[in-house]
Amino acid sequence: MSRRLVGTLVILVGALWLVGVGIAAMSIRHEIDEVFDSALQETAQRLLPLALDDLDSHDDEEAPERELADPFPMEEHEEYLLYQVRDARGRVLLRSHDAPVIAFPVPLSRGYFEDNGRRYFTEESANGQLFIQVAEVAEERQEAVAALWMGLIAPLLGLLPISAIAVDWMVRRATQPITKVQSQIAKRGGENLDPIDPYGLPLELMPIIQDMNRLLQRLEAALDAERSFAANSAHELRNPIAAARAQAEIVAEVLRDTPDEVRARQLVDTLGRLSKQIEKMLQLARAEAGLGYARPETDLVQVARLLVNDYSQRPKLVDRLRFDAGDEDSVIVGIDPDALGIALQNLIDNALAHGAPDTPIMIAVGPGAIVSVVNEGPAVSASELPALTKPFERGDARRAPGAGLGLSIVKQLMRQADARLELFSPARGKDSGFEAILIFPRVHARLDLKG
Repeated sequence: MSRRLVGTLVILVGALWLVGVGIAAMSIRHEIDEVFDSALQETAQRLLPLALDDLDSHDDEEAPERELADPFPMEEHEEYLLYQVRDARGRVLLRSHDAPVIAFPVPLSRGYFEDNGRRYFTEESANGQLFIQVAEVAEERQEAVAALWMGLIAPLLGLLPISAIAVDWMVRRATQPITKVQSQIAKRGGENLDPIDPYGLPLELMPIIQDMNRLLQRLEAALDAERSFAANSAHELRNPIAAARAQAEIVAEVLRDTPDEVRARQLVDTLGRLSKQIEKMLQLARAEAGLGYARPETDLVQVARLLVNDYSQRPKLVDRLRFDAGDEDSVIVGIDPDALGIALQNLIDNALAHGAPDTPIMIAVGPGAIVSVVNEGPAVSASELPALTKPFERGDARRAPGAGLGLSIVKQLMRQADARLELFSPARGKDSGFEAILIFPRVHARLDLKG
């Protein structure tokens, strides 16, 4: 909008300048014509008495035409006005040194005449026997008009860029409140629905700001209700489902070595998957509430090691998870520890669910503020990778258990923390497998002071 406005104003200024130049040029052209015509007439009237005196001193009508004698010698010069003195029969009696020998192609009658772009004025003597005709050089008047146009248009060529810069500055200054509102609106989203601050904005924008703030309030209320419902529902269901699973495990033990044991074990597995899905819903609710926006200093190595140790307590995962911090004793990143824990937990769960059974899973920190989770297994096609971070996307559903929320939650938390989630399949440096990497900005070094 600013560019269009600047362009329109510059074109308008240039057009108005040209219109003004045209009007001024026509007015000045009229004045120039009057000045040149007056000069022709004045010259004719001044020279006629001199010509009569010169002819009276040479009373010989048959004498050839001659130039009017100069009262004192003068250097050769370019004449802008030419003249001829003619008698009633049209013979040229006197002429200026640049005037042609042949008579001017204009009638012998007093007044102005034009021929081939040249302007003439004829003046006659009192007895009507002699005529003086004064002509201007054909290009002189056109050169004067051209110089006039150049004098009026040349400033436009210099001032138009300056006008463009001035107009651009004024437009930017005038539209600065709109840019401010645009910047505030761009910062609004699912995690930030604060009202737009109207301070310092012009009155013309107030109705828009008020309507936008009312819309943000309604949207925030709707999102809060949705998040509250999801979180409360998941929280209320988690304990009963956990209790139901415990009871189902007891029933399965009671029914051991009976035909109904299989069904009891299926019920335990179903309740376990339902419990995990509820846990994912709680994590999603916390992520949508903006958990990742908090920026306390968190030790990436410590959180990753705690999670690996926690998973290693499970009998089936004792030797499956491998942790490697390299030379990094401590890596401090700006993210809430719960958000970091949720992100790493989802990456590990994703590796356990989709990796090849009984193959090691490598969790590595560094170099720098980076943590990666690598699992073995068939590679995922490059076309599928971008879709894996969308909610409820699980790749090949036949071999992909879960609700498809894990990587979506991780991506949302990383975006809130100004970090990145990158996926590779096959894993870097391998022909197969899957690798997920969390890359954090702003690394702080923690120094251990001894002594």
